[in-house]
Amino acid sequence: MQEAGNSSQSSESTQEPKRFKIQKRRHGRFDREERQKKFELQKMREEQLKKHDIEMAASRAINVDQIVRQHYNERAFIAKKSRRNLSPIIKLRNFNNALKFMLVDKYTQKGDVVLELGCGKGGDLRKYGATDISQFIGIDISNASIQEAHKRYRSMKNLSFQVILITADCFGESLGPAVEPFPDCRFPCDLVSCQFCFHYAFESERKARRALLNVSKSLRVGGHFIGTIPDSEFIRYKLNKFGKDVEKPSWGNSIYRVTFENNEYLKNDNEFPSPFGQMYTYWLEDAIDNVPEYVVPFETLRSLADEYGMALELQ
Repeated sequence: MQEAGNSSQSSESTQEPKRFKIQKRRHGRFDREERQKKFELQKMREEQLKKHDIEMAASRAINVDQIVRQHYNERAFIAKKSRRNLSPIIKLRNFNNALKFMLVDKYTQKGDVVLELGCGKGGDLRKYGATDISQFIGIDISNASIQEAHKRYRSMKNLSFQVILITADCFGESLGPAVEPFPDCRFPCDLVSCQFCFHYAFESERKARRALLNVSKSLRVGGHFIGTIPDSEFIRYKLNKFGKDVEKPSWGNSIYRVTFENNEYLKNDNEFPSPFGQMYTYWLEDAIDNVPEYVVPFETLRSLADEYGMALELQ
C-alpha cells in the first residue's frame, strides 16, 4: 500500500499543473461600455433640459441667469482639465487678450482702483499688474469662477495690488448689498471694465438700466467705463441674408455658431421689435456651449449711458 501510494504521487508530480487566468480585460471593457452609455444618456438628458431652458428664456418665461451661472460653473471645472495651448480657438483668445491689453493700457494709471464686472476666473489680473493699479475688485455671477480667480491670484507672487473677489449678479441687482461685507473696497473707482459679458444685461430694459446704474454709481467723476460687446450691426448684416420663411436663422462654421430662436426680426421688416430681449444662442468651440446672449444695439447703449451721466469717448 505504501509503494502504491508513492507510485501514485510520483505519477501525479509529472503532470503539467493547470493554470487559470481571470479575464479582467473583458469585464473592464464591459464596465467602460456601461460607463460610456451612462455618460451619453446623462449628457442627452442635460442637453434636453438645457434646450428646454433656452426655449423658456426665448419665450421670456425665465431669465438667463441660471443658465449662465450653470454654464460658467461647469466651464470653470472643465478649464482645469484642459491645456490652453492646445485649444482650437487659441488665436481668437490671443486676439481678445490683445484688445483688452490695449484698453487696460490706455485707460488705467498707477494707483487706480478698478472694478471688473463679470471678472470670470480673473484672467485679466496680470494685465492690471502691468499698469500698477492699487486695488482690483472683481465680481461675477459664477461662484466656481470666483473660486478659480482666488486660486489664480494666490499663485501670482509678484502682484503688488489688493484683490477683492465677490460672487454677485452684476446686472440684475444693486451692487451695494454685494460689496457691503467687503469694507476694504474703495469706491468710487477710477475704472469699471466689462469684457465680453455686457450682452447679458440686455435681457430687458430694467436689467440694462440696473447694469448702467451700477456702473455710474461705482465710477468717480472723470472715470472711465470700458468694455467689449458683440457688434450688433454685423449681427443685422447676417440676419438680412435670410428670407422671412426661415424660422430659426443660424450661421457659423466649425469654430462658432449663432442661432436665433425665432424670426421676429425677419417678420418685422428686418428690424428688431425691441432693442431689449433679442435673444440668440452662441456656441464657441472649447469655450461656450449654446448659451443665450442678447443683441446690444450700440445706439441704445450709448443713449442709456448718456442718461446715467456717461459720454461716449471711443467706439
